[in-house]
Amino acid sequence: MKYSLILSLLLVAPMSAQQAPLQDSYHEISGVQEFSGRLIARPLSVQAHLLQGATLEQARERHLQASETLAAFALKEYVADTDEYVLWIPAALSENQLSRNLMATGLVQYAEPDWLLFLKETTPNDPKFGQQWHHSKMKSTKAWDFGTGDGTFIACTVDTGVDLDHEDLQASLVSGYNSADRKAQSNGGNVNDVNGHGTNTLGCVGAIGNNNRGVAGMGWDLKLMPVRCTNSSGGGAYLSDLTDGARWASDNGARAVSVSYSGGDSSSVGSTGTHLRGEDSLLSWASGNSGVKVNGSDHANVIVVGATNNSDNRVSWSNYGNWIDVVAPGEGIMTTSNGGGYGAVSGTSFSTPIVNGVIAMMMVASPNSSADDIEQMLFDNCVDIGATGNDVETGHGRPNFFKCMEAADAANGGGGGNQNIDLAVTNLVAGQNVLCTTTNAGWMALVHYFYSMQGAGTTPYPSLSVDLGLINPRLAGKDRADANGNSSFSKRVPNSAGSRTVWIQAAVVGYTSNVVQQVIQ
Repeated sequence: MKYSLILSLLLVAPMSAQQAPLQDSYHEISGVQEFSGRLIARPLSVQAHLLQGATLEQARERHLQASETLAAFALKEYVADTDEYVLWIPAALSENQLSRNLMATGLVQYAEPDWLLFLKETTPNDPKFGQQWHHSKMKSTKAWDFGTGDGTFIACTVDTGVDLDHEDLQASLVSGYNSADRKAQSNGGNVNDVNGHGTNTLGCVGAIGNNNRGVAGMGWDLKLMPVRCTNSSGGGAYLSDLTDGARWASDNGARAVSVSYSGGDSSSVGSTGTHLRGEDSLLSWASGNSGVKVNGSDHANVIVVGATNNSDNRVSWSNYGNWIDVVAPGEGIMTTSNGGGYGAVSGTSFSTPIVNGVIAMMMVASPNSSADDIEQMLFDNCVDIGATGNDVETGHGRPNFFKCMEAADAANGGGGGNQNIDLAVTNLVAGQNVLCTTTNAGWMALVHYFYSMQGAGTTPYPSLSVDLGLINPRLAGKDRADANGNSSFSKRVPNSAGSRTVWIQAAVVGYTSNVVQQVIQ
């Protein structure tokens, strides 16, 4: 059989009207593996035909037939090293149909989708990362798929200072403040760690990740502001010095601020939280480690944090009550320590900067969201580990970092103008690349590009929380928008698609673009 005849047969699905529908071998998983409109196919080797009983002449002829058949498709590329053909799928067929047709010839070893695959669970190479159980519990590796920081956002802990030379912190430090002396570091204020506690807390927020050193913070690429609230090696601090340090941090650019001291039930703490909220910053405060119930101190503008263990239970020594907003891992937390080392520490002191780091990363992901918006997203994306709803033991629950970042990424679309995404498409010409561009997609939003050969309509797409305006949409690809919300995507139009009509649309989480209809030239 000549390859031209084989090719013509391949374009017809091998199923008569009397046959039962064939089962698909390949299935898309949104965000994991998605169809790309291409197959990777490999002819059976000459050796394989010989093992099946063919003569050498027959084996060579069959391999040639397969090669000529595959080469007749619109090719993305031929890989000589592995004798593979990456081919564009004709518009009339799906991945599964063409794969079945090719395999039915008996000439092809395999014909599999050229899957569009995605990075999942971004895992850093820090040697002690495996000892940081809280990252696994909070789904940090999935959260980091949305980003690891922008290198400019400032987070702060008001504490005992910082080890200025620590290998996992030094490159991220910005000039801080000594609130005990009311003196900025730039004016001689001393922020060296007098106790070790401050180096512990800053590491929980933002120890540099993926640098092959030590540990990873909740954000790998945040700017860390040390505010030292005491000059005592014992770490004791006046409440007025703690609140002054928090206000100074917010006044000087830190939108995520945490305090890992007791005293959160003070009215002054509530007033400080309100001051920070007025500057669109969030203040988190530790609940304390006495294991007692605290009543009547539920400050509206302060996020009070309790501690959990690796079983997702509130630890017995973590204070609780109606003032608790969230809980987070606080037992055996591996982090940076004074003197350049690392160690495991326990207390609500460390739950609090972990939450602070989550907040910082959410603010990076959604820079146009207000502090109120970020707080609500944090509460809405907690694992409800206590009594149903907001309870006195665990508040709203323990933040799921991944879900928090997913929500912030989606909200970034709304804040950045995703409701007005504008899609433009260059002329579609068979055998040439088409360029799709979007504007107003939102800061760093992940833009999905879809097409349909069947027309405009309404199709729910749950993973993006949208209804697409296409019938049987297929994902062509994705692109991350830039800081201005602009994105672009290019794809080759198959040679066989001439004169067909195609409908194209872009979407991000929560929003869709206009639908563009074109006839392929």
